[in-house]
Amino acid sequence: MANELLYGSGEASALFDAAQITEFFLVSIGDRDVSLLAHPAVGYYGDANGAGSSVATIPIVNLSDDQFSSVTEIQSGSNTDITTDTASITVARSYLGRNLSDMAGSLDVTGALAWMSIADGMLLGANLTVLSLLVAVGASFTTIAGSSGATLTHATIRSAKQSLRSAGVEGPFICILGQKQFNEWETDAQSLGGAVQLSAQAQEMSRLTGGSYQGTWDGIDFYVSAQVVTDGTDLNGCMFGVGAVGWRSLTTNPTPDQSIVADAGFVKVEAERAAQTAQTKLHGNMWVGVAKLQDSGGVRIRSVD
Repeated sequence: MANELLYGSGEASALFDAAQITEFFLVSIGDRDVSLLAHPAVGYYGDANGAGSSVATIPIVNLSDDQFSSVTEIQSGSNTDITTDTASITVARSYLGRNLSDMAGSLDVTGALAWMSIADGMLLGANLTVLSLLVAVGASFTTIAGSSGATLTHATIRSAKQSLRSAGVEGPFICILGQKQFNEWETDAQSLGGAVQLSAQAQEMSRLTGGSYQGTWDGIDFYVSAQVVTDGTDLNGCMFGVGAVGWRSLTTNPTPDQSIVADAGFVKVEAERAAQTAQTKLHGNMWVGVAKLQDSGGVRIRSVD
């Protein structure tokens, strides 16, 4: 599937440019987890190209919690300070390298070892890397719903959402769970019956956003991911709303002598020929940063692994 997207014309020069990178990350090209990066609760804070720094300072301003106070006629009112804070997203480089020998590539009958297939797989690996950074942030929220060593229940999900509501977090909410966690919640929810069911549109939405999407319940969009963090005892999924998590990229400018075979903006794969060892070396570089912007905007969902 991924090869058809990247090399649909059959030409190795069918490359992505920077303007297409958003679409690249919003479309599932083989991994069922990729689609959740399109969710409104996962904030994308732009590309750092030309920004002058790899660190972006994100201002957090609260203008919604203050009320007007009663003031006697002709008296002066008092100012209410605006509540502000900042968070940072740091873009850093990640690397993945592959070596393909001439013999292995020539004897391969599946096409899996073609250099284009390997380059394509490295772009998929870039998606997985961004996703793993995202769920790692989700596993770091201070507020916890669920108990260590216990299965995930419907009450755990309700507790997580109520915590977000109490903190004044804006929706839509996203809940990212391991497959085992989601299975446990679904089993418990189904046993309760009535209104505790996923939306009827889940199957159709999965066709549009990728298999990671499981459906919506009570304003929460559920996704499953194999990247959910485990500490050996518990799985640590998460639920969060708008403003809790953000990511940023850096589209690099290639030099004329770079042998780039796949250009996805902030992900580039280039080839290097090593004739002495009869190998083709593929180097994948990616520049991205993912950060927790507001700890109060999310909840870690813990259950037994």
